[in-house]
Amino acid sequence: MISRDPAKVTQRILDAAEREFIEYGFGAASTNRIAARFGGSKATLFRYFSTKEALLEAVIERIASEWRLGVRLGDLHDGEPRQWLVDFATMVLAWILGKGPLFVGRLGISEGHKFSGLTPVFQDVAGKPLESALAARLGSWTTEGILSSPDPANDARMFFDLVVSGAVSRALYGVEILSGDRLSAHVARATDLFMRGRLPRV
Repeated sequence: MISRDPAKVTQRILDAAEREFIEYGFGAASTNRIAARFGGSKATLFRYFSTKEALLEAVIERIASEWRLGVRLGDLHDGEPRQWLVDFATMVLAWILGKGPLFVGRLGISEGHKFSGLTPVFQDVAGKPLESALAARLGSWTTEGILSSPDPANDARMFFDLVVSGAVSRALYGVEILSGDRLSAHVARATDLFMRGRLPRV
């Protein structure tokens, strides 16, 4: 029997919509197919999400919020900065190269102009907290004299540019999706380049 619990219905709708959007993109996605996928009706779908755009926003927000499952900040051990940065960046990059985040990236490239209001959702939910966590760590290391980062927020953005942006761009354009040893090697080299400019001057 199909559950009538609103939270469970919402979860089923979002599961179905995410699969539909990833498979067909936003424009070609069908609310009829989404309804069939979650085993309900279009009336139920639109009772929970008033428009297809609202449904897409909820899907993007859910994908973005899942960074907490992939990037387990509590698992990172205090210690020397390089290893912390490598471990942090490995988790971030492995998560963002997953099916859901890459879908959001492709959507932004192909159809982002149609709904500019959705553009900040992923950045607000995932990008900013991750940058803030890194900036806080860079600031702490600077205070301790371990690293030199006079502008931690800007340096955090630069670190993500160096470690994440190129790898994500290559994945989005079908050139290469890093995984395993290749992902680890990329993160290690990019972190070493970043660290070179952040060592304290003696």
